[in-house]
Amino acid sequence: MTDTTDQTTPRHAPPGSSNTARKAIIAGGIGNVVEWYDYGIYAALSPVIARLFFPSASVVAATLATFAVFGVGFVVRPLGGFFFGALGDRRGRRVALALALIMVSLSTFGMGLLPTFASAGALAPALLVVLRIVQGFSAGGEWTGSAALMIENARPGRRGWIASWQQFSVILGTLVGLLVVTTISTVWSEQALYSWGWRVPFLIALLLGGVGLYLRLRIEETPHFKALEQNHRVAERPTREALRTQRGPMVRAMLFTALPNVGFYTFVTYTPTFLKEQGGLSLPQAYLVNLAGQLCYAVLTPVIGRLSDRVGRRRLLLVHAAAFFVLAVPIYLAMSHGSFVLALLVQLPALLIMAFYAGPGTAALIEMFPTRVRYSGLAIPYNISSALFGGTAPFIATGLIALLHTPLAPAFYAMAVAIPTFLVYLTMRETAFEPLRDT
Repeated sequence: MTDTTDQTTPRHAPPGSSNTARKAIIAGGIGNVVEWYDYGIYAALSPVIARLFFPSASVVAATLATFAVFGVGFVVRPLGGFFFGALGDRRGRRVALALALIMVSLSTFGMGLLPTFASAGALAPALLVVLRIVQGFSAGGEWTGSAALMIENARPGRRGWIASWQQFSVILGTLVGLLVVTTISTVWSEQALYSWGWRVPFLIALLLGGVGLYLRLRIEETPHFKALEQNHRVAERPTREALRTQRGPMVRAMLFTALPNVGFYTFVTYTPTFLKEQGGLSLPQAYLVNLAGQLCYAVLTPVIGRLSDRVGRRRLLLVHAAAFFVLAVPIYLAMSHGSFVLALLVQLPALLIMAFYAGPGTAALIEMFPTRVRYSGLAIPYNISSALFGGTAPFIATGLIALLHTPLAPAFYAMAVAIPTFLVYLTMRETAFEPLRDT
């Protein structure tokens, strides 16, 4: 395979069939479910993990330590992006995604076997950090690869709809994780949860990963990538080529995902901790509120994704950024009020705002890059953005609340990040009605 140009090569690959697209949704989505199942259970169990792995007289200190470890996984995600991006652009989406799934399944399962601080001392949090690093590295290839797999199998005029199921699988993973944790915390006693029950959600990941690996190994390579292979157009050095030819789209992609990262990891994964510590709700109540919000999020995402195929991506994304800026403070004010009912009611507008990104956002990102360097071109900025704005969001939110002495601090942070993201949405080209580029 070479970088030589063949002038007879068709610019666009033939579209995939509906059956192939469905298989791609399932095979691509299952890895996201496993990946974000882990993130969901870690965030939901953060009060438990804080006590078991970071015992401290200060609740704030223990929580900060827990979310610092959560953020460690994001620090190595750009490295995973470089590795899996190059692998996926050279060897195909299928190979890269299978390896990413194996790594995340085994590392998540390993968390369920860890000793706690009480039995192993400082070794316990050290091992937790190591496993988070493995998870973060594998995540560097998961989101971008699964998005490329789905969209490169989509028919014209349905990329927004197909891509929304990629984001749906992210939501489903956190939702399943939260549902498992909610069930355990409701059915079992608090003593059982802290004694051994917290391990169960992590151990389940091995079963989910096995199913996902089976499905991924049965899926064919995408028609767009196969067209490059057949015409000897696969990039030999995709990372270097992406950095040379896609600098503008890569910078835009990083800022494009800044607000969605902050929003997801504050409005979704951080919510149980916020409701417990700032809203005064019990853990089961906080989990139920978050569960209701994520159900709304899951239902709305494909609906808005399909809408983006009809009205375009850009205007829906502008609604996302503008609404976040205007409504962040009222939403956090309502969640900190101490009322279970009010916290429950405010989940609909909060997650509706997120759905205006989740629906069109994945398709818009994939459409920025050609197939030849798509995996590398998007994996690098997406994972840098995740490291800067995603994994750090719960830590920054907790720290800002303590520093500013107000539960509204996470809203102020989200509003600041919304500004550059809004400007990217405002100046982006509408790509919903253009064919997917291969070169």
